[in-house]
Parts: sequence; structure tokens; C-alpha cells
Amino acid sequence: MRFLGRVFRRPDPAAPRRLPSPDELVLLTGADNEPSAELYRGILADQGIQAMLKRTDPLSVNYGFAGLPGSCELWVLRKDLARARVALDLPPAGDP
Repeated sequence: MRFLGRVFRRPDPAAPRRLPSPDELVLLTGADNEPSAELYRGILADQGIQAMLKRTDPLSVNYGFAGLPGSCELWVLRKDLARARVALDLPPAGDP
């Protein structure tokens, strides 16, 4: 019973909050189409930053169509986010 008590106990409200993991994937930017997303990914690769391309349009994912404009997203590791924004000349996080 002590084991179950440890597993299912409620978090202590006085405990400090956990910081986000530096290895967590975060959204960098959206792209109008896959070729421009690949171009962005190439620029980031030249800077030593790995990026993941994610298609968000179901037609492009399931049937191989080109997809709607804005249906590609670039994701990077949280620790590379600031460098990636500089490499692509994007505004800092939080700015419009």
C-alpha cells in the first residue's frame, strides 16, 4: 500500500515548478509550402540546427497532395530555438 501511496500522491503545492526540457520539440515557424520549409530546414542545417518538418494538412499527409498554403511547420529543440530564429531572421519569441 505504501507503494501505491507514493505513485498516486498529489504533487506538493510548495514544490518548485519543473523547468521545460531543453530537448523538447517546439514550433519554430509555419511555411507556405513544402519546398520553402525544406529551404528553411537547409538553412538551419548549415547552422548545425536539426529541424523536423511536419505537414498539418490531412490531404498532403494521407494522399501525397501538395497541401494547402501554411500546411507545413518546422519544429526544433527548445535549446536551439533562439539560434534558429536568428538564422531565419524571425522575430524573437513573444513578438508579433
